[in-house]
Amino acid sequence: MPAAFRSAVFRCALLCFLMHSAHAAEAPWRIQDALSPPEGFSVGLVLSSRFEAINGNPRAGSSPDDSMIVMRTLLDTRYRRDGVGVQIEFSDSRQQLADDDAVVTQTAINALEVLQATLSFDLPGDGDIRLGRFATDWGSRRFLARNRFRNAINTFDGFEWVQPLANGGVMRLLGSQVVRRLPSDRSGLLDNKRIRDESSGAQRFYAANLTLPPATAPFSTDLYFFSLREKDSLRVRTRDRRFNSAGIRLRKPAASGEFDYEFESLLQFGQSRSNASSDNRTNLDHEAFFQYAAVGYSFPNSLRAVLEIDYASGDEDPFDLENGRFDSLFGVTTFEFGVVGMYQPFSRSNLITPGVRLFATPTPDLNIMVSYRHFWLEEKRDSWGRTRRRDVTGESGSYLGQHLEFRIRWDAIPGNLRLDTGAIMLNAEGLGDSNTRYGFVGTVLTF
Repeated sequence: MPAAFRSAVFRCALLCFLMHSAHAAEAPWRIQDALSPPEGFSVGLVLSSRFEAINGNPRAGSSPDDSMIVMRTLLDTRYRRDGVGVQIEFSDSRQQLADDDAVVTQTAINALEVLQATLSFDLPGDGDIRLGRFATDWGSRRFLARNRFRNAINTFDGFEWVQPLANGGVMRLLGSQVVRRLPSDRSGLLDNKRIRDESSGAQRFYAANLTLPPATAPFSTDLYFFSLREKDSLRVRTRDRRFNSAGIRLRKPAASGEFDYEFESLLQFGQSRSNASSDNRTNLDHEAFFQYAAVGYSFPNSLRAVLEIDYASGDEDPFDLENGRFDSLFGVTTFEFGVVGMYQPFSRSNLITPGVRLFATPTPDLNIMVSYRHFWLEEKRDSWGRTRRRDVTGESGSYLGQHLEFRIRWDAIPGNLRLDTGAIMLNAEGLGDSNTRYGFVGTVLTF
């Protein structure tokens, strides 16, 4: 595999250079310093590599044992002057080692694309609007996020407006078309084939968020509204999701020696289909909901413990004209349900999962997380997350099992080199009976 070898050699050479430079400088080394671009220009480079291996994969139709190397390169260039900004960010997400029977999707592979290409303008009152193609994080990141661990990143074509308010709050508005990552066929993904991503009127997404700062209560409040509008075209087949989502989030940030908490609730209503296949084009009444609650405590010794529960509705009857399965839109699940590489059985739908997470920072450059969870189906006749497993009779029951996860992140060269590793042990029951073992080790080089 010459491509993988060349990439590994290039990364090792950069790593050696960084380790040498780290002894000569107190601050992180940046490619900006070496290029010395004209005033107003900036450039940044991030190289990520990760080896993953899984045994006892619970996803239906997958190879039970597999491994893969995923690599991502991000080159971000910007220019800003007199209240006007231009940003062009390139992304290259690829895989190596995947077998012919491996589960490969567009969530891991998206070769050489323009991730962001925006023109932004300053507005009165410290506001800002950007137009073009962009990735973005909103609120808790459960419903709209720029992916971090996942190798390929969600993007949108449209506009995003951020406007601070006089009372200290912030208003955000977004109108967009969803960018489809291509290719979508298995052979193209295995070969890291490049086909230009595109958006169309077949998938439109709108969002509004109002953040209110603490006033009479010691917590911040987010009020938000999402609207997803899909319609089949000659080139795009969709689930015809035409529903709105309205929600609220209350949050008190963590602080040493204090309790913190977070509550989030979202209601969805409209229409959708059970899938995007051509043999089932029936529109269903969509009504679903999501609830999240967490209470944490930060000890003075840099240890934090969190008790939490997620409750996402499922579809009660697979044969009626209603769809009660919650849709998490363009959010991420890594920080709650385990990393989304080769291991990703759980999604934020048809799920009840209480758990406890422990965070520790024994030194400023070392972060440790341990998570323990139990999982149930909210509706036992509905499907299980991303596994494509389902028992329409409900005889398998609702209990899915338990998993134990740990992750360790070490800033070996703060600001330049991060090493991370982790593992998950899932003892599945009900719809699945496998004992899944998953592990990864990765590096992130930032310049």
